[in-house]
Amino acid sequence: MSRHLIVLSNLLIVLQVFLLLFCFLDLSVLPQIVLFVGRFHPVVLHLPITLIILMVPFSVYLQRRTDTDGLTGIFDLMLHYIALISTLTALAGFLLAADGGYDQESLLFHKWLGVAVAFSTHALVYIRKAFLQNAMVWNIAMSTTLIAMVAGSHFGGNLTHGEGFFAFNKENKPTITILAFTEKTTVYQGAVQPILEAKCMTCHNDKKMKGGLNLSSFQVAAKGGKSGAAWVSGDPDKSLMIERMLLDMDDQKHMPPKGKAQLSSAEILLFKEWIRAGANPTKTYHSLADTDTLKTIVSSIINAAPAVKTTKTYSFSAASASTIEQLNSPFMRILPLASNSPALSVKFYLKEKYDLNMLKECKSISEQVVEVNLSNMPADDKAIEVLSSFENIERINLNGTAISGKNLGVLKSNKHLEQVSLASTAVGFAMLDALGAITSLKKVFLWNTSLTAPEIDAIRKKFPKINWDLGYIPDKNELLKLTVPRLLDADKRIYSPGELIAFKPQMAGVQIRYTIDGSNPDSLTSLLYTKPFPVIGMMKLRSISVSPGWKTSDTTDNTFFLKGFKPDSIRMINEADKQYKGLGAFTLTDLVKGTPGNLNVNWLGYRDNSFKIGAYFSKGEAIEQILLSTVEHIDGYIMPAKKIIIKGGDSPQSMKLLKTIVPEQPKEKRRRRLIPFVIPLEKKQYKYFEIEAFPVNVLPKWHPGKGDKGWVFVDELFFY
Repeated sequence: MSRHLIVLSNLLIVLQVFLLLFCFLDLSVLPQIVLFVGRFHPVVLHLPITLIILMVPFSVYLQRRTDTDGLTGIFDLMLHYIALISTLTALAGFLLAADGGYDQESLLFHKWLGVAVAFSTHALVYIRKAFLQNAMVWNIAMSTTLIAMVAGSHFGGNLTHGEGFFAFNKENKPTITILAFTEKTTVYQGAVQPILEAKCMTCHNDKKMKGGLNLSSFQVAAKGGKSGAAWVSGDPDKSLMIERMLLDMDDQKHMPPKGKAQLSSAEILLFKEWIRAGANPTKTYHSLADTDTLKTIVSSIINAAPAVKTTKTYSFSAASASTIEQLNSPFMRILPLASNSPALSVKFYLKEKYDLNMLKECKSISEQVVEVNLSNMPADDKAIEVLSSFENIERINLNGTAISGKNLGVLKSNKHLEQVSLASTAVGFAMLDALGAITSLKKVFLWNTSLTAPEIDAIRKKFPKINWDLGYIPDKNELLKLTVPRLLDADKRIYSPGELIAFKPQMAGVQIRYTIDGSNPDSLTSLLYTKPFPVIGMMKLRSISVSPGWKTSDTTDNTFFLKGFKPDSIRMINEADKQYKGLGAFTLTDLVKGTPGNLNVNWLGYRDNSFKIGAYFSKGEAIEQILLSTVEHIDGYIMPAKKIIIKGGDSPQSMKLLKTIVPEQPKEKRRRRLIPFVIPLEKKQYKYFEIEAFPVNVLPKWHPGKGDKGWVFVDELFFY
């Protein structure tokens, strides 16, 4: 036992020297494989916590017993192992912190308290020996260690679970709180930000910035994190946050991480459409056209969001269930306004089935009806007369109906009327005085009517207690931006000869201008899209939407490939890395394009070896172009190939050098992207080709992994 303790003591001294050095060294320069050890910190930290807590009752027991000869040795061994495990946990914590993304204030306290626990547990070994007969000194030392451990756990909880994790009076916040949308509410403020707060900001906030990303406000979110910008305005397909959301759940880069509350498909679609629309933080919900996809998505989220309402009490009795059941039909639904409330809401469906008599039949429950929705029904002024007989009515929705508004004055008798919706009706300025005379009225919706801003200003001054909502009034001098062109088959990237690329139809008056050589399209000289067109070899398609009186859309950027000659067979001369073996040689000719967002699928990765394959054509093909599809992902150490060599001949034994290219290397960090290398050859028949691409041996000085080896990734090979 004593020899065992000597070994443990010496090991502890060595480890704690390293721990002391870790306090003052920059560990971020260590290789990624070493920093990966830090991931075990949250796995093992519960063990020293448990042992330190168990140490207290064990110590109390030993102090109260005289026959402790057999237990003393066990307790001494326990102290050594507590110190050892505490030190290893602290070392792993330093490596985890080196990855960054944590609030520095909480991290500072957590780090030094962790160091204090490691050293104090080691000190307990010697304190116990020196003060074996002095229980007070031992108890003070043990209590100090316990307090340091609890304090360190507190700051650790703040780092991983947010501020106030250990608070006793912690409030349970709702998952997502969607507030009511006013005229000034922006899409970002009202829909995007609440979802970020509920499902993303536990890891990306002012206190904890995993990956260097802070989503607490638009301004800081727009700066992005260590991997680059969170979004690319106008292009969700190239936006990092969308890529991470769509990764497989088991992928370590999937966001939100596995085990956290996940985004619904509607929420992901909201982010995509918001980015596609330009990721504008000032764009209001009411300024969006009714046909705008973004507005439709936001509307669905608003409707789906749980509303916090105070149930209003009513003095009238409930209508009989049999009467309500008799009135209900597929075209008119009568429902309670709230659970156990006598108040009723009436809503009409399918305008072809609307009949005024259906509304008249509701007079039998007129006392209980507080809300009637006739939106988009062919109701006229006669409906207003019927509604005036509902003595407790509070809200009337006449949006999109055929009313003229001439008899709105009859509603003056409705003493509880609070809200009237008259959007998209023929109601004019002269008819609003009748509504202003209703003392209980609080709000009137007048969107998309003939009323002008000056008329609304006048009625607002005359009846200031009523909220006259005219909705969004477009500035005649304001130019709105068009949406980007969208492909009919958005996911297709490899085309057969004769297959055509087609765009989705645009609204009247909008043209699509495009280029196929990767240059920026303009609104005058670029190709005009009139009908679908074929893919020619590799095509870098860039397109814009243009129309007089509108701002030109953002530019879309897509790369397409044409199927070429398929080799009879391909042999792997150098095997891919075991982590990125794909489907072997089949990966290169399966006509399935890999994506930069998921390098675990459809890619072959090489680091220690070069990418090297042999392609056989039994009959011999006159190949004049070879296309090698690769990817660049600087954060993943994946760079353009250092050199590409093409050889050809009738067999592996009789080849000659056909082409050597040296790709240009990046000079600074940039977003991940596909890099297709088009290599022209002298047209001549060969039965065998050998293609080799070399990874970068040493990453450049500006790279975070400077001096390390780079990778080269290949997903497809085309012969033309």
